[in-house]
Amino acid sequence: MESKTAHTDMVSEPVMAHPMTSYSDVMSYLHTVHMSPEDKRRVAKRLTLEVTGKNLSRVFERLDYLASLPADWDGYGAHPVSRQVISNLKKVLLISDDDDWKDWLIGAESNATIALQSKQKRASISLGNDEYSYYAVLEGKEIGKSHLAFSPDSFLKLMNKLSQ
Repeated sequence: MESKTAHTDMVSEPVMAHPMTSYSDVMSYLHTVHMSPEDKRRVAKRLTLEVTGKNLSRVFERLDYLASLPADWDGYGAHPVSRQVISNLKKVLLISDDDDWKDWLIGAESNATIALQSKQKRASISLGNDEYSYYAVLEGKEIGKSHLAFSPDSFLKLMNKLSQ
């Protein structure tokens, strides 16, 4: 039987039963395959059928980076970002539009959570494994709540409310 792999110096692409349609699906799958980050990005582009907007792509790439942070990433004992937190935010990404992310910066917190900070307003959201909290100053009034049960829909609604 003839081998289909002609070049041993190239990474072979995984055989898949069905095409994946989002960058998130593809990257989640590729994290289980041992290959360089550059090869993962190349394969992800080939396997992804749906083209996402620049803001969504930027957030997916940012999440991949945040998920790769090791313990003590800040030099002061920070915990790596929780896989559940990354998964939570990816669930929000899957139901959101490109414009939903244009005003948000995303960063890791030392306690394994993710913080979103508005570029335009005084607003921030902290996302954990099961809960999220927020603080904002809207029309001169301080608002905020903590320990809100996470759901992708409620989180996205809050993002949109705080960025209006």
